[in-house]
Amino acid sequence: MKKVLLFAVIAMFLMVPMSFAKTAITDRDLDSVTAQEGVVIVLDGVNVSNVSIAVQSWGDSDGFTDGSGNAYTHAGWVGANITMSGQVVSLSGVMTIDVGVSTNATSPYPGGVYIGLPTVTIGGGGDPLNITQVVKVGGEQTLSNAAGAMTMGTAYMGGLTAQITGNLMITTH
Repeated sequence: MKKVLLFAVIAMFLMVPMSFAKTAITDRDLDSVTAQEGVVIVLDGVNVSNVSIAVQSWGDSDGFTDGSGNAYTHAGWVGANITMSGQVVSLSGVMTIDVGVSTNATSPYPGGVYIGLPTVTIGGGGDPLNITQVVKVGGEQTLSNAAGAMTMGTAYMGGLTAQITGNLMITTH
């Protein structure tokens, strides 16, 4: 029994160095390995639809005087309530992120981060983007009717579409 126990202890001590055995890779072998790493982000059905901005306004705190000497001395605001209907933005496809360095001395870029962009579609997919703006003027920034805001008119833009694809490279300079 003592011999079996002794053999087991010796075997455990001999196994430890063998379990950490590794093979070194030469620089030449390592140079031939490329495009093995990076990050891939798959975007499938990421949509932003039917956006509403309650109010977007800008103002002047001291009013103005017109060319005839009439004074409008109170603060005034102008802006719009904005509604976007349809497919505002859609992301689809694959986004890749990779890093590399060039050893070519004549390369304009020494290396950097290379990002392959997914397809970004604005107002597409059979549901075009339509934008309606109710333009108002009033005495306070929220342009609420309770505070006496007056509607100047309505602006409309329909069928807005755009598609963005391509790559982005971030380098040092």
